[in-house]
Amino acid sequence: MRLALLLIVAVLVANLAHTDEARPVYVEVVEQSSNHYLLKWKVPPVMSAGEEPRISLMHPQCALAVGENATGLIGRKVYRCQWRAGEANNAAFSVQLDYPNSNPALTSLIVFKSLSAEPIQVFSGPEHTTVTLPLASSSAVVAKQYTVAGIEHILAGTDHLLFVLCLIIIAGGFKRLLLTVTGFTLAHSVTLSLAALNIFRLPTELVEWLIALSILLLAVEIIKRGRAGDNAQDSFTWRHPLSVSTVFGLLHGFGFAVVLQELGLPASMKIEALLFFNIGVEVGQLLFIAVIVIATMLALRGVPALKSRAAVLTEVVVYGIGITSAYWLVERAGAVF
Repeated sequence: MRLALLLIVAVLVANLAHTDEARPVYVEVVEQSSNHYLLKWKVPPVMSAGEEPRISLMHPQCALAVGENATGLIGRKVYRCQWRAGEANNAAFSVQLDYPNSNPALTSLIVFKSLSAEPIQVFSGPEHTTVTLPLASSSAVVAKQYTVAGIEHILAGTDHLLFVLCLIIIAGGFKRLLLTVTGFTLAHSVTLSLAALNIFRLPTELVEWLIALSILLLAVEIIKRGRAGDNAQDSFTWRHPLSVSTVFGLLHGFGFAVVLQELGLPASMKIEALLFFNIGVEVGQLLFIAVIVIATMLALRGVPALKSRAAVLTEVVVYGIGITSAYWLVERAGAVF
């Protein structure tokens, strides 16, 4: 479980500045009257100044009416739509995102708020810069969109993945790993649901700081035990990884909810959207664990000599995790304190 972590951690640490930035470019199209639509948007903080996209509303009968504030963290444009006599407004709207240089691999969330119907939400990957809003939504569309959003969030959440890596190292065998991951899954599913449904929340800044602290604590535990060697007396963490993963899982669930709160839940299908987002998170987590396990097995079979280097490689990996989490702890402390 330990040997293939080094390369993966190196890649994750290289993307340190972008940790947990799975937040999309958020765009709203709001119907203000029968022929006026407000287009507004917000870009995530990870996007550098000057890299913000110019966003436009595309429709056969709509044109820009007032306002040309196209850049900044929050932008607004008003479009005036001229419907000819007897003409039905049955053409779907499209939103165009034009990046000044290159697409920074950010997803987008487009929300259409009609005067006469429930909001329609569309998730789109970074490969799509023109997003069409359908005139109606369906359960199948919601299931697909929120499942994909959950997978993308966990795979882009560097801090969550580093925590899972620590759990893999501590669990060791397959049975303990299965129990540990199950506890983590059930726990973060509970707090994710509570936060997404506005039943109970914690401040985002505090949650992110505590997540960094949880990773650092596990890294320290692993280093201490590795240094003690055969004389090590197992701590509570090593004796009861299920309890530890469950407690910290409650915390990480609030972290998962941060992005879901940004995305929002469709009014008529909140439970379905929440369920499939949670499923997406679990699918992404299991994919990540599977990659770690398979890569480790291939490495052991391909290079048997690596077995003698397992302790050294594990220590290097965990030191990288510890340094990274300590950096986050200091960086995020400013927002909390």
